[in-house]
Amino acid sequence: MILILCSVIALIGLWAVVLTISNLSYFRSLTKDWENHTSDELITIAVPARNEEANIEACIRSLMAQSHPNLEILVLDDNSEDKTASIVKNLQKEDNRIHLLHGQALRQGWRGKLWAMEQLFTSSKGSYILFTDADTVHSKDSVAFGMSLLIQRKAAFLSGYPKQETKGLGTGLLVSAMLFNPTLFVPFALQEKLQWPLFSMAIGQYMLLKKEALVSIGGFSSLRTEICDDVTLARAFARNGFKQIFAPMTEVVECEMFPTFKSAFSGLERSINGVVKQGLLGFLIIMLIVAALLLLAVSPLLALTLLILSFGTPHFLLPGLLSLLGCILLSSSWAASAKRFAFSTSVGLLGHATIFFVVLMYLHGAYLRSSGRGFVWKGRIIP
Repeated sequence: MILILCSVIALIGLWAVVLTISNLSYFRSLTKDWENHTSDELITIAVPARNEEANIEACIRSLMAQSHPNLEILVLDDNSEDKTASIVKNLQKEDNRIHLLHGQALRQGWRGKLWAMEQLFTSSKGSYILFTDADTVHSKDSVAFGMSLLIQRKAAFLSGYPKQETKGLGTGLLVSAMLFNPTLFVPFALQEKLQWPLFSMAIGQYMLLKKEALVSIGGFSSLRTEICDDVTLARAFARNGFKQIFAPMTEVVECEMFPTFKSAFSGLERSINGVVKQGLLGFLIIMLIVAALLLLAVSPLLALTLLILSFGTPHFLLPGLLSLLGCILLSSSWAASAKRFAFSTSVGLLGHATIFFVVLMYLHGAYLRSSGRGFVWKGRIIP
């Protein structure tokens, strides 16, 4: 049995190497020629903002400085209880492209952010919409970069990971859970060709899309009860025949998604559980994945234990070496992905710890969901 488990670790490590090399090569080819493609289309930048007084000015000023020549900037104040709206009002005096929308009361049957995004969508005038979070800061070429990739790849939806600013190693380890996708899960080059909904990925910090495609799928109404709005939207595009792509955005956008370890744990457990499909089959598949991730998380300790035991019991040597090989391959792949997405070296070298945290976040989130306690986000309870 131990030999089988260690062989699984080695095979997953080998898969991680193959997938990571493929994805990093794809990302290089995707982004290298972006300056050769330009557009002067009217683009709506849509920013849902709820209690964002600490972030909103830096975000909007970075959007005001965009090199793309034709913009409108819509900010929806989602019933904030702080100075978010007054800050945006002052910025409007400096730039007539900025429009403050006062969010309507949360409509029954809707999630808060999705209702905010629906209002932004219906108020937009651009033929393209960039949805971005209020805690992002954009370089001057953020919009131009995204538009060039969208046009070059003939896609209707583009998203990608910004550079993540984190305070402290613990928060960095939690946020780097996003590296699971390029290291272990999604073959992005193949996904661009096949457009499988399961492998469609997005992050709400940067989602650029064709408005006509969003109109075609009925806006956000069909997604209104979903917990994870970004991945669900990407899957809806793919499912309805609209091409979606995922690209590194680390050079044009940065974000401090969570200021503390506690807020990161709460936010990410919500997102992880929101992505997971419910039902018996989905539950069984997820339990299998959880078991595999736990095995990966403890594999360094397992390898060390087996190699020590092999000095007295030689038949532990092969399982120990297989487990060690899997650890080295996975750690190297995780570190390479971490470097590409601008995480620190220390975070990149502690991928096994991040994988363990992913399991904890999923299990705790599943408990909150099944017990009826739900998640708390931006002062709202999400059942």
